[in-house]
Amino acid sequence: MNKEYREIEYTVTEADGRLTAGEIMRERLMLSSREVSRCKQFDDGVMCKGMPIRIISELEPREVLTVRLYEDIENSSLIIPSDEPIDIVYEDEDLILLNKKGDMVVHPSYAHYKDSLSNALAGYYKKTGQEHVMRVIGRLDRETSGLIVFAKNRHSASILSRKSERMSRRKEYLALCSGIFDEKEGTVDAPIERIPGQRMIREVRDDGKRAITHYKVEKEFQDFSLVRLKLDTGRTHQIRVHMSYLGHPLLGDNLYGKDIQDNKGLTRAALHACHLEFEQPITGEKLSFEAQLPEDMQNAIGD
Repeated sequence: MNKEYREIEYTVTEADGRLTAGEIMRERLMLSSREVSRCKQFDDGVMCKGMPIRIISELEPREVLTVRLYEDIENSSLIIPSDEPIDIVYEDEDLILLNKKGDMVVHPSYAHYKDSLSNALAGYYKKTGQEHVMRVIGRLDRETSGLIVFAKNRHSASILSRKSERMSRRKEYLALCSGIFDEKEGTVDAPIERIPGQRMIREVRDDGKRAITHYKVEKEFQDFSLVRLKLDTGRTHQIRVHMSYLGHPLLGDNLYGKDIQDNKGLTRAALHACHLEFEQPITGEKLSFEAQLPEDMQNAIGD
């Protein structure tokens, strides 16, 4: 499956008129100026009828422009592959969608040099003969489980990154929140800011950045609730902070739910990215995915 480039073709239509190769690359293929310039560096980066052409060359209707997007693998950061299994929800030539375990960091760090999700993905790439730079789209906190996207090439990463805000609004989460909600559905519009002197912990504060969370109670239990959430903004720990602000911190949350008497066996904040919708970056195909609750949250609700 390994390729040092991603090849994309575009067939010129009558409606396109007489566009240059560069105009097609920018306006039809949505390549950035930087990507167009990089294609020019390779003899076979921009071609028509199997022959290299200049980006100022005009193409006729029914002619096919071939663009090869070479990877910059030699400049990728060194990530040590691990044998940790990964849960692949979807994979194609441009991206891979994973279901991350809870309590697992996405990127290697000083404390997690070999046991991050990126290490596990690097191990999978090695086993399957693939070579890609690690390009994660969006983010998930260490404690949060669920759906997360990695782009496989420069172009798909660029497109997905430009659409990441729209993607985040199509993502849904499930959380186990302490207590029973008086209002079964609502919106929290409360600014969030870091607590002075604290590196990680946030709080609702008037001088914070605007944060909007929509919630709906899916199911109630004796002393906790299963809640579905959607975000209009992406502040650090937003769901955890907002649910604590409402008086319903997440089970297992040792930062914002220290007063919870019974965490139902959970040792991490009970938050799971369960649903994600987005367009395939190259083909434009609409994609929609679900990830079932992980075992620890299922055990808590008795499923």
